[in-house]
Amino acid sequence: MLSLPRVRNNGALLVHTQSPIDDLIGGGLPTGVISHIYGEAATGKTTLAMQAAGNLSREGYQTLYIDGDNRFSFKRFSQIFPDDDSLERITLIVPKSLDEQTEIISVLDAYVSNRTRLIVVDTIASQYRRGLSPDTQFSRYREVVEKQLPEMLGLCRRRKNIAVLILNQVVSNVEGIEGENILPSTGMELNKFSQVTLRFSTTAVKPVLKAEIISHYLDIRGEIFYQITGRGISPVSPNLLKALKGAGSRAS
Repeated sequence: MLSLPRVRNNGALLVHTQSPIDDLIGGGLPTGVISHIYGEAATGKTTLAMQAAGNLSREGYQTLYIDGDNRFSFKRFSQIFPDDDSLERITLIVPKSLDEQTEIISVLDAYVSNRTRLIVVDTIASQYRRGLSPDTQFSRYREVVEKQLPEMLGLCRRRKNIAVLILNQVVSNVEGIEGENILPSTGMELNKFSQVTLRFSTTAVKPVLKAEIISHYLDIRGEIFYQITGRGISPVSPNLLKALKGAGSRAS
């Protein structure tokens, strides 16, 4: 069985995604902290979470996957990890409401074992928008911030060998709020609980996507380009990088 390497700066274990994102953030998702990834739809957030869970499973470790958006695709997972038993070490929970999601997160210790190395919440803010009027959306959103995030941060402090990965999707034109690409959970409320924050976004060249570090507790900075293939998040080919560079030159 493979052993998980350590971050040289502070000794935290790493959860590998086997993708270019590992190179960006210092080798993988660090345990003992909350990592937060947000961005538009179809930029690979769920794919990255699947890669992390699948690679952990191959090493004999378990993942607790809280699927608040019902985005986990067994077909897609099997495409990335064909012909193995990786799914057997992933516990999938699909909460049906914000109250149910909050209750699950309040008792996370009951769901994890000594083999658990990753908890994924995909996506943490989805339930608060469902079936709520504009007058109640953001008051219920406080439940995400004020109840769920402290619970997960507390678990990180108790279980320093577990990584927590929170996924969030940018939404446009939220009713009652002016502007585009608005997601309140990308603000200080959520980020103050997250030790690693990344943004995934599209680029001028359609297959090419960008991941950038918004904040990192080890003061790592940078960005990286990637694409989504049948096997998950992969490096971008030299030809696509050349096309991206050309598109940037024309735009300037």
